[in-house]
Order: sequence, then C-alpha cells, then structure tokens
Amino acid sequence: MGDKDLDILRPLSDTEVDELMALYKAKYGELNFHYLLMYNQRKWDRQLAAAGVPLNDANYISLRKRFYTHRAGDFRQYGTYVSLHEDVVQSVSFYSWQTGAVELFACLEQTRLIQWAKGALLTNVDLDFCERVKELALKKGATGIQARQCYGMVLPHAEAKVITVPELLTDFELRQLTDEDAEIVHGIWPNKGEGSLAYIRALIKFNRTVGVCRSDTGELIAWIFQNDFSGLGMLQVLPKAERRGLGGLLAAVMSKLIAKKEEVTLTAWIVSSNWRSEALLKRIGYKKAIVNEWIKLLPA
Repeated sequence: MGDKDLDILRPLSDTEVDELMALYKAKYGELNFHYLLMYNQRKWDRQLAAAGVPLNDANYISLRKRFYTHRAGDFRQYGTYVSLHEDVVQSVSFYSWQTGAVELFACLEQTRLIQWAKGALLTNVDLDFCERVKELALKKGATGIQARQCYGMVLPHAEAKVITVPELLTDFELRQLTDEDAEIVHGIWPNKGEGSLAYIRALIKFNRTVGVCRSDTGELIAWIFQNDFSGLGMLQVLPKAERRGLGGLLAAVMSKLIAKKEEVTLTAWIVSSNWRSEALLKRIGYKKAIVNEWIKLLPA
C-alpha cells in the first residue's frame, strides 16, 4: 500500500494510548473527560483480555474504542487524538490543545474513517470547535444536525467515597443486573437500534450495574449503569415507581460503589434542559464542571 492510500489517521498502540492518557492527566487533571474516556477504555481492554474475548468478537464491539492521531504528527506535542467507536451508530470523540487545532481539523477533514453521511454521533465536542465541526459535517454529506448542549457533572473521588446513601424503603431491594434483565432494559432504552441489545448485555457483563426490585415480586423497576467515562449513565426509573426517591438512591449507591472500587473522579453527562437530573445530582454533591455539545448527524 502506497503512502497515498494510507488514511491521515494512524491508530495508536495500547502503549501509546497509555502515554496519551498520562499526558491528559498531567495537563488537565483527573477531572478531564478526555482523560476519563481513555481511562475507561483501557480498563475495558484489560477486562476483555482477562476474559479471553477475541478482538474481532462482534458481541463486544461496543466496548472497544479505537484511538488515532495525525499520521505525520506527534500526539505528545498537542495531544491530538480522534476516537472511533463502532456500535449502534459510530460515535466520534476528538480533541487537541494546539492553538487553532490545525492538526486536528486536518484529521477531521481528510480522514475516510468518519461516517459523516451515515448518522455518526460526535460526543463531548468542545464549544470552541462546534461551529466549524458542524460546517464540516454538512460539507461531508450529513443532511442535518441535531446538537444538544450537555453539562458534565463531577463529584471528586474523596467525596464520592463518603457520600450519604438515602435509606432504601422496605418495599424494595437492590441487586446487580444480570443477563436476564437485558431485554427489559433494552425494551425502553430510547437509544436502541440494530445491535444495541448486545451493547446492553456487554455492559451488564463487564460494567457495574445496580437495579431496584420490588421485595414481594422481584420485579425490576429501576436501574443505573456505569458508563464509558466510568461515571453514571442510563439511570431509569419506571413510571410506576417514580417519586419514591429511587433515582437519587441509585445515583448515590453507584457513585459510592465506583469510588470504593476505582481511583477515579465520578461524572455524569446530562442534557442542559434536564433540570430534574441536574437537581438530583446536585443534591448528592455533584457540581457542573463543563458545558459541551453532543452532535447527532442525520444520515444521507
């Protein structure tokens, strides 16, 4: 293969991802969401390797993000990276601290690996990049853009370890989710699509989960997952069980569980208009740390 056939994006080795992660930690600290994305992926890599899961196993593709950098650049200089996650839709994360982000935008403009016209989801996009990225997406074939401003909520690890967990009503019991719960969770998940049930099953197998069940019948009525930033995600309380304090309980339980098992900052992404979730998280100590956009591209 000649140089002209090579994509501008060069995949990073595991060792290089570890080095990139260390650079972000040193420059921005453990509260940085790009650092947390890399931290969690490397944790998943170790878990999958320990379980003997082959790299090409389609059942676990949702737990494998691939990190790239500019083929002619040096990620150590500007921290330039692009992460591609092939799942229900392709999700794309990227960043560079280079002034003007010249190297990063050369990657975005020239790569053939991003599915601009097939409905890719651009996650955690820095506000300084948003307008230029949207213009590029339309130029590359996206038929429209759905952008949501999101808050990154943060709870320091030391505070999460001593968080006060509300008392659980005697009507309910807590337990870890099992594979048998996957179809229930998937059935009402708003982001479901082709292949998404396998994603839920993989998360249940390798990530931390907590469910709330009725004490008398065992019916699952609420749950929460650890997400791909090693924080809180997919919090759901069924309508029949709302206004019983289960959302705040699950958020507190999961925060404390993660803090006991991992030396990591606790985080959660919420849509800026979701004032109920923001209030819930603030009640247990989370604070707004960053505002970014998540940009869904409409397919051609």
